[in-house]
Amino acid sequence: MTRLWSAGILAGFAAMSLATGAARAADVNSGDYLPAPAGTNLLVFYSQYATRSAYETTSGQTYSDDTGLDSYVNILRYVHYLDVGGFTVAPQVLVPAGTLYNLRLAGTSFDAAAGLGDPILATTVWVVNNKATQTYIGIMPYLFVPLGQYSAGDALNLGENRWKLDLQAGWYQGLASGLALQLTGDVIWYGDNTEAGNGTQTLSQDPTYQFQAWLSYAFAPTWSAAVGYSQFWGGTEYLAGVATGNATERSQVRLELSKFITPSFQVLGLVQRDVATSGGFPEAFRGTVRLLQVF
Repeated sequence: MTRLWSAGILAGFAAMSLATGAARAADVNSGDYLPAPAGTNLLVFYSQYATRSAYETTSGQTYSDDTGLDSYVNILRYVHYLDVGGFTVAPQVLVPAGTLYNLRLAGTSFDAAAGLGDPILATTVWVVNNKATQTYIGIMPYLFVPLGQYSAGDALNLGENRWKLDLQAGWYQGLASGLALQLTGDVIWYGDNTEAGNGTQTLSQDPTYQFQAWLSYAFAPTWSAAVGYSQFWGGTEYLAGVATGNATERSQVRLELSKFITPSFQVLGLVQRDVATSGGFPEAFRGTVRLLQVF
């Protein structure tokens, strides 16, 4: 693999760099579509480490010799629940920050990046909120604002230097004996990054589609466990009109365990692993600790 070829891949990858980690705001935990009462506030902190040891192009080529990428990402999230015209609504803001490091492509190493990522504005609106049947359906747009750290021409950046809109719909259904099912679907649209590649080229990307499923079980009054699956489609990237070899095609399995330490403070642990990837760095492991305070 030539350096020119690897730079083409990285030009696209840099635009979605932090999105490959915890700042995939569209990723949900098993109870995210279970609404809280109006007037409730949540302060949520995510801390996540991920490691990758191969790169797979959309054409099917795999590079695993001296290839990889590590990331450590934190996200601070604030959520407020209120009633608007009889609907439960939850406006929120997410601020990511972290570092991307140990990037290698077939023996070629690149500088790390650290700093703030693009802040995210979001609002959930529950169009169905039926406590009696434990049925909840919500719609949630996420707007990624291009204010994060970005240096034109660098291989890695924390910000994407482009606007991004994710429209998500979720259904949470309580079942018998402490079981619950949550399904979500997303469409993600990308603006252009006009300072990609060598700093003067335009990076564009096809829409991404995502499906997520969680089956959770409350096996004790303060404990819950869940198993999940995520599937991404699409997201092919183009630099100056030429496909870079990057996309967002991936399948992922997940395990989650949570406990309320007090009635208002929850600790959640999540582990994830990609089982199939096309057009990116498969995640060999991703671990997340989430701290949630209700007030």
